[in-house]
Amino acid sequence: MPAATLTTAWEDFEVPAHARGGQVTLNLYDHLASYLPKRPGAYLRISSDRFGLEAGVDRQLEDAEDSRTRLGWGPFSKIYRENDTSAFKKRKITKPDGTIDWVVLRPEFRQLLADLALGVIDGVIFYDLDRLVRQPRDLEDLIDIVEYVKRPVTGATGGRMNLINDSDRHMARMMCVMALKSSEDTARRVARQHLSAAQNGQVQGRIAYGWVCKGERKGQLVPDEADLVTRIFQDFLAGESAYSIARAFNSEGIEPPAARTWSSTMVAKMLRNPCYAGMVSYAGRHRVDAVTAGDGWTLVLFDEQGRPLLGSWEPIVTPKIWSQVQFELQRRRQKAGIKPGESGATPVVRYFLSGILRCNKCHRGLVGHRYKQRRTGKSSATMNAHHPIGADAGEPPSLLQLPTWQSRKP
Repeated sequence: MPAATLTTAWEDFEVPAHARGGQVTLNLYDHLASYLPKRPGAYLRISSDRFGLEAGVDRQLEDAEDSRTRLGWGPFSKIYRENDTSAFKKRKITKPDGTIDWVVLRPEFRQLLADLALGVIDGVIFYDLDRLVRQPRDLEDLIDIVEYVKRPVTGATGGRMNLINDSDRHMARMMCVMALKSSEDTARRVARQHLSAAQNGQVQGRIAYGWVCKGERKGQLVPDEADLVTRIFQDFLAGESAYSIARAFNSEGIEPPAARTWSSTMVAKMLRNPCYAGMVSYAGRHRVDAVTAGDGWTLVLFDEQGRPLLGSWEPIVTPKIWSQVQFELQRRRQKAGIKPGESGATPVVRYFLSGILRCNKCHRGLVGHRYKQRRTGKSSATMNAHHPIGADAGEPPSLLQLPTWQSRKP
């Protein structure tokens, strides 16, 4: 094209400021790595912190600050701390559509991914790769975002790996698989140790309510708690439900174990625990069949002759009473349409938003039911919780005419 024609073609052509200077480069890594984040984030994690001192993550933050200063990055905009959190253990979750998945639950890590994708932070410094991820799925989720936003994600130690570089990404994938293998080997050895201890009648995991949990008297009965456990079993055999037992304890002001209030789930778990009858409970990885949530018998460890193994601790209830409770639990489950050995189907939602709404005070799930108004006696519905608000406080019914909402737990 002649120069005169080219000049004429650009006379009325204007390039916006943000598009000027667009260029390409064959050495993309050097170009992207030269970017200096102004609002980076720091990810800190430690697997176990029994006493909650957070000393490990504090040391990681010191190293991350040193790396940030050395790299010339801006001050940390957000710090993602996951103390006493595993990056290996998966949890079973049920999605809103009813499907089931097994994932590692790390809220801060997921928040970091969201913030990096949305531009809340423009770079990440993590302490070391084995602190960042242990599951290849989590690493791939992070790599996908790094490739999209083209922002550096670098380590403070271990050669200062930067996931913005493709060779470092491939190295991270191999190291993550090796770390996963190491975690699985450790889990296998620990599981074997737990099985051996269970077969020898030793307590596995956290000591249940009713016995001293720590100290010199660890494993000895606590008389007041033992009496309360006995009352739970007796009341259940007398016809009470786990919900009514928990509600009675809360009304009496009885302090629950490791919670603010008693719940039906807590009581049901105690009713299924074989340890209260002096029998060994084991739900580890060496179980051939999965432990059923509603069946205490699937927790019992048997010997080669098919007899329950007895523990070295003093029981609170007799095996006969515990067995009667299990049969009563099964009878009530069968009455509800749950077959033996099944965990139970997802309950049918009778009211709109049941199980989705949560109380703004205790943050528990809410379920709906109808009630009759005191004045008219007509069936109505309103947006209400288990606290004294809504209709009980004299407020008018909701225009949506939804059912009354109550907490699933007392």
